[in-house]
Amino acid sequence: MVDVAVAAGACPAEAQDGKQVPAAASQSSLLRLPRPVPRIRVRPWWFPVEELTDPLVFHLEAWLVDPIFGPDRATIPKIEWMSQALLMVDVVDSEGLAEITVFGRPRVRNRVKSVLLGLASSHRERRFRGEKMKRLEEFLKSRAAGPQTPQTPNA
Repeated sequence: MVDVAVAAGACPAEAQDGKQVPAAASQSSLLRLPRPVPRIRVRPWWFPVEELTDPLVFHLEAWLVDPIFGPDRATIPKIEWMSQALLMVDVVDSEGLAEITVFGRPRVRNRVKSVLLGLASSHRERRFRGEKMKRLEEFLKSRAAGPQTPQTPNA
């Protein structure tokens, strides 16, 4: 029997009627739970069923998901329509990685992967340049606030 509190996401140590359950017992009960049901998604009419069998999976840093796919993954349908590939983006919290799964013809999958990796590279570079500029500004501010050395006239 699955505890409602565990299924609802409550703390497993307090899963049974508010009583404290040892961590080992709660871990073993979690192992018996069925795997989470994948998100239900209707296959678009333009996507062939045969292409769902062999996806391409790769990982990106989790912070890149919002800059690439937009808030709430709003641009995924547009990317899918333009590339004729299906995308699934899942953030893996424990490692700080996002798992990108691409379904489609092999050439399309590889093209979508290369486009997404190119976008990720440009976002990484933009972030690095931004951090570098912040450090430079802080350095210049600290130099300007420091003691001024008197300049001697050229005589």
